[in-house]
Amino acid sequence: MSGQVKLDGLEHYPKRTFRNRYTLMQSTGPLEMTVPVERRGGRPRPQDDTRRITGDDDRKAWQALKTAYGRAPFFEEMESELHSLYQDGPEMLGGWNRATIQWASSWLGVTIPEDVTAQEYSNTEAALVSPMWPSALNQTCTWTHVWQDRNAEIPFERLGILDLLLHLGPESALMIKPILPSEFPRPESRPK
Repeated sequence: MSGQVKLDGLEHYPKRTFRNRYTLMQSTGPLEMTVPVERRGGRPRPQDDTRRITGDDDRKAWQALKTAYGRAPFFEEMESELHSLYQDGPEMLGGWNRATIQWASSWLGVTIPEDVTAQEYSNTEAALVSPMWPSALNQTCTWTHVWQDRNAEIPFERLGILDLLLHLGPESALMIKPILPSEFPRPESRPK
């Protein structure tokens, strides 16, 4: 794969993982959110074949996001885009994850990774991740948070890119750790 990151919608959706979970920060502390998906009797299926449960669940998720981040500096600027994503987003979990990646990528000014093809699937270890997931953030980064007056210790390591973007907007790109290609040359060893 020449070290480039790709999105894997063919990967089987494992329950209770970040593929359909993210954390919001509210006045009382972290709120674990789940993108509800249709059950299929425990049979494994790809994310692109995993249907999101929409309707009232989307409304509740949107309301939780609005309550948690309505005071964030960039909420008003991003509100219509996020509202559309939550209320009218893709039906399938894989599509919803891609839509969140596309949304975050546009604000961060980064290129959206391409999808893994069926032919590449057996040779790849790529995973489809949502920008709501914190793995792309530097684990030591912090930012001024709307709930710092009520929560002395914000669990930044659990919060995702959504939280970061709503607080820092386009400056969020400075907080993202780069993912280097696997063939990237290692730094020269220093003489001992």
